[in-house]
Amino acid sequence: MPAKIVVFEPDGIYRTIIENILLRNSYKPYFVDSAAECKIVVDEVKPEIIVLDIKPAKANNFRILAELKILSKAPIVLTTEENVDDYMPALASQSVTIVLPKPLKSSELTRVLSNLLTMDARQWFGIHNYLSDLRKLRKIRLTRSTQARTCIKTILNEMHAWGFNFSQETEMDLVWQEIIINAIYHAHGYTKEKTERIPIELPHPYEVEVTYGASESAFAIGVRDHIGSLTPEIVIHALEQTVAQQRLIERAVETGEDISTHVLDRGRGIDLIRQLSGEYYFIIDPGNSTEVIIVYDRYYEKDDAVGSLKIFDLSYYRSTSDLAR
Repeated sequence: MPAKIVVFEPDGIYRTIIENILLRNSYKPYFVDSAAECKIVVDEVKPEIIVLDIKPAKANNFRILAELKILSKAPIVLTTEENVDDYMPALASQSVTIVLPKPLKSSELTRVLSNLLTMDARQWFGIHNYLSDLRKLRKIRLTRSTQARTCIKTILNEMHAWGFNFSQETEMDLVWQEIIINAIYHAHGYTKEKTERIPIELPHPYEVEVTYGASESAFAIGVRDHIGSLTPEIVIHALEQTVAQQRLIERAVETGEDISTHVLDRGRGIDLIRQLSGEYYFIIDPGNSTEVIIVYDRYYEKDDAVGSLKIFDLSYYRSTSDLAR
């Protein structure tokens, strides 16, 4: 049976795009035109996934999200052509962890839907699941914080050797540095040592795996720990902090106010991922593993202000699957 997907998309052009993607991947779409119809169809059809544009969601102060969660355990995918930062508190309160920017990329929507329809961790973890036609694959295992810089230099050099050159490599370096350091320190309970900039070595058998690879058209990197301490709440809270800081900075530019004591030195990597990468994913299996995957398209560099949000929490989908049985 094809998976049933209810779609509330008011724009005719985007509606056609989504329909073509869903039909091409053998899904069964149900399109609705209003919040009332959406709730009725969700209750009757019992879809596996709900795709909802952010405009009708914010029209009633995001109440429809809470109402849909009462009617269905199906995960909700929000789409938007607006700046999702304006709605981060509302999304956090409704536990929405998937927000895709418009115009939608077929590969990105297809991957999100595929992940949400399976509870198999083997299909969630690993950059081989996110790069079609993977041609090159490498892995570096890290056990010490001092290995991070050498790891990044190795990846950049090999990326260049494979023919990939991006205009924002300084920012990419910053992102990779923060993600790798967080995976070594925070994931393993060494937050105090990170704050005090103390080098550490992980006890055996713990390690952080950094995987990178390429297809003809894209380069990807994945950073994975085997602790699984990251949560959607931590990611969203970090994003809320960076959004708040950015607004403080913008206000200070206008007023001349000194805000140096309010600006934190963490969370910037997560925000830069959303702003600069074509595709990125936080994969979480609580108590077992966490992986951050970033995909850089050779022919596409993100140049708009619409940030996405893609956090897959395996425990949530396992629990909702059990409830549905």
